[in-house]
Amino acid sequence: MSKLRFGLIGLGEIAFKSTGKIFGVCERCEMVAGVDPVAEIASSYEAEYGIPCGTDLDEVLAREDVDAVIVSTPHYLHAPLGIEAAKAGKHVIVEKPMATTLEDADALIETCRANDVLLSSKESGVYYQPQTQKAKEAVESGAIGEVMGVQITGASNKPTSYWTGGYTNRVKTEWRMSKEQSGGGILVMNYIYDVYRMRHVTGLEVKRVFAEYDTFNTDVEVEDYISVSLRFENGAVGTISAGSAIPGAKRSGVRGTETSGNRIHGTKGQIVFAGNRLLVFTELDVEGLTKDDWTEIEFDGGRYDSYARYFDRFAEAVFEGRRPDVPGDEGRKTLEILVAAYESGRTNVPVDLSA
Repeated sequence: MSKLRFGLIGLGEIAFKSTGKIFGVCERCEMVAGVDPVAEIASSYEAEYGIPCGTDLDEVLAREDVDAVIVSTPHYLHAPLGIEAAKAGKHVIVEKPMATTLEDADALIETCRANDVLLSSKESGVYYQPQTQKAKEAVESGAIGEVMGVQITGASNKPTSYWTGGYTNRVKTEWRMSKEQSGGGILVMNYIYDVYRMRHVTGLEVKRVFAEYDTFNTDVEVEDYISVSLRFENGAVGTISAGSAIPGAKRSGVRGTETSGNRIHGTKGQIVFAGNRLLVFTELDVEGLTKDDWTEIEFDGGRYDSYARYFDRFAEAVFEGRRPDVPGDEGRKTLEILVAAYESGRTNVPVDLSA
């Protein structure tokens, strides 16, 4: 079975604690090379995962056995490095967000298109979570009626060390503290996944965004608390409420409980994402669900299975000469909502999104 061969650009926290382990369960992908500007980081990755790693990006992009790249660098470098890779003829996956500005996102999308390579943004990996797929099935079946609203809530209490070293302190850096380099705080760093998931599950696009945010409890430029109001194309409303410096919260947050996570309200029922469970209430006769009551659906699977599926399906798209399930355009649509939220908070007025 053919495998898509990846070069990793950026070998810091995400690449070390997540991507390398995901590739351990992939069937259609493999890592063949890595690059990081910090020699010690490159060396430690090579020692851990057994692939050649260095500090020369051009060397990795020149390798004939590198079919595609994963860009896992500070946010502001995602688009520029993705563009370099695309020009070298490599397919591109970028960690979230795909860029910090819509202009950079558009440039990355156009460069990939011009060089006939595929592009995807990794927050869309939640597409393959069984909870996401089952929720979408429930919405499409009409089990909750017409979508009236969505809620995204979450709280964390990030340690001071996070801002200069992430959760692992693997790389010492200050980009997370900078609005220009990160694109933003808790919203873009952590809840971009949830915004994409709600777009995908409901099948609805956001048409208007209003936000308020501030930095209350952290010595950084980016927000540590944000509240966003969304208006969807069908008239549904949505809310996002998230904070990264809330005393009493877990340091990395809790996503997926009955009181913190994602919820969809419909005219005939509702859906609650609760960790490895999905809770569905419906007033209707729907196969597999209990009428006028809650149905609890529990899912099995390994920690990395959904993202292994994401990479494998991307590889299959390359081999079959088709668009990926979640192309770069989807990353751009999600980013547009986040950029609008930050602009709204800056100007104190709602932002209407382009059609």
